[in-house]
Order: sequence, then C-alpha cells, then structure tokens
Amino acid sequence: MTKRPLSGLRVLDFGLLTAGANTSAMLADLGADVLKIESGAYLDPFRVVGKIDDEDGWWNRSPQFRFTNRNKRGLALNLKDPEGQRVIRDLAAQCDVVVENFRRDVLDRAGLGYKTLRAVNPKIVFAAISSQGDTGPERMNVSFGSTLDATSGIAALTGYEDEEPRISGMDVNYPDQIVSLFATGIVIAAIIEARRTGEGCFLDFSQREVASFTLGEEILAAAADPQRSSRRCGNRAEGTVQQDTYLCNDGRWIAVTSDREQPELAAFCAGRASADATAELLMRGIAAAPCNDGNDLLQDEALAGVTLA
Repeated sequence: MTKRPLSGLRVLDFGLLTAGANTSAMLADLGADVLKIESGAYLDPFRVVGKIDDEDGWWNRSPQFRFTNRNKRGLALNLKDPEGQRVIRDLAAQCDVVVENFRRDVLDRAGLGYKTLRAVNPKIVFAAISSQGDTGPERMNVSFGSTLDATSGIAALTGYEDEEPRISGMDVNYPDQIVSLFATGIVIAAIIEARRTGEGCFLDFSQREVASFTLGEEILAAAADPQRSSRRCGNRAEGTVQQDTYLCNDGRWIAVTSDREQPELAAFCAGRASADATAELLMRGIAAAPCNDGNDLLQDEALAGVTLA
C-alpha cells in the first residue's frame, strides 16, 4: 500500500457516533493506525442504528457504524475496571493522539483524563469533542444534533417562511459532521507542533461553537443592525432571481438556480425526465442538478472516480 501522510501515527480512539468516531476515521483514511476502544457494557450507539437484521454479527452491520469506523482496529476494555484502566494507560504511552467525545468528566472519573495520560506521555495530543466545550456553565448539558442545530443558530435559518424551524436530524446531523472536519484538521496541526516542540496539548472542541462559526455573517449582520431578524426563506436565496426544486415527469426532483426569471420552469420540468431537463438547462447556462439519494450516489461515476489512493 502507498505510504500515506499519517502513516506511523497511532491514535487511541474513544470516539462515538459521528463527532468523535468520524474524526478518528479521517485520521485513519490518511494512514494513522487507529485503535477503537469500546466496552461490552457500552457499545458505540451507532452499532444499533439502521442495522440490517438481528442475526449473528448484527453489531457490525450498521451502515452508520461501518462508515464512521472504517480502517480501524478494535479492542474491548472496561473503563471502570482497574485492569482495563491500566491497559489504556499503557496504550496511551505508545500513542500520539487520543480522540474522545464522552460527556465531560467521564474519562477523568476513570483516571484516564488528559492530565493522567499526559503524565505517561507528554507528547500526547488529546482531542476532547463535546457539545458545549470543556468549560463554562453549560459544559454538562445533555445535547443532541437537534439541540445543537437550535442553539448554534442553524435551525432559525432552516425551513420555510412562517413555518417552524427545521432540524437536520440524524441522517444529516450537521453539527456532528462539521466538528469532525474541523477537529481532524486541527489535530493534524497539533501533531506537527508536538513533533516540533516535544510537547502535546489539550484540544477543546465545542460543537456548538463550531456550528455557530459557520454562521459568522449572521452574527455580524445582527451586530450591525440589532433590529434585524433572520427569516426562513425555504429554497429561495438572497442574490438569486429564481431558485427552487422542480418535479419532473419521471417522479424525480431537480434543483435549479437562475439569474433571471423563468416563469415556465415548473411546466418545463414537469414535461421532461429529470436527466433530460437537467441536460437542457445546463446547455442554456442555467445551474441545474438532480436531487440524489443514497442509491444515486452509490452509482455516481464521478464520485466513484475520486479516491485517496
């Protein structure tokens, strides 16, 4: 196999669901040797989400689990057991990175927090991912993607005018997805610094802060005009003349954005198959694309041609 950028890097992974597990998975994609730690008493909750059946091996059948734990090795250890704690400390002494997204203080109570692991390995980069961050009055709050959509400001902008705010839901879970992307990049930067200085660090990732960061322009707009209120606008967008999704005669939808008024667009799409409507609009210089689902993406030749190899 071709040597990858993080080949030789060792990651001790306590990541769960998307926020933590996908961070370490992307490190594995780049060549890191990732060892996922789970307990029989507390499996990664993704193991039982969307699993195909209840036959033998069900714990490995969830698409969500398999995707966020690709390219990893696994080890079962009880974090509450002294022997399990000893093994984890021994592993940490040989690892470069720890990734975790437990509720705050879980690892500290087990004697496996940053201060303890730093004592056995001063070069360790410890990535702590949580909903509200490691400090502040809300650090112990129970949160899910739905509540993070709300507190970050995303839900207030999502949905249609005069309707309730929309949350992205588990199939998207936007705050989890974006924090794993941010965390991966910052962990790599911390690894470079640790190799330069010989000192590791504690990285405190707040999903709420990262999600709010993506709405920086909304915060600035509110500061400039305190009376301004954000309004949900469905598929419309400021700066575009016409933008929406349209149903075609094969039962599929396409998304279209035009810089000029196209009053006939709905009828145009309704009279054509989605592929034909998309092709004709693109020929006219109008942005158009099919609304793909998972089956479409699986068969997408453009995506199939993109690899890390």
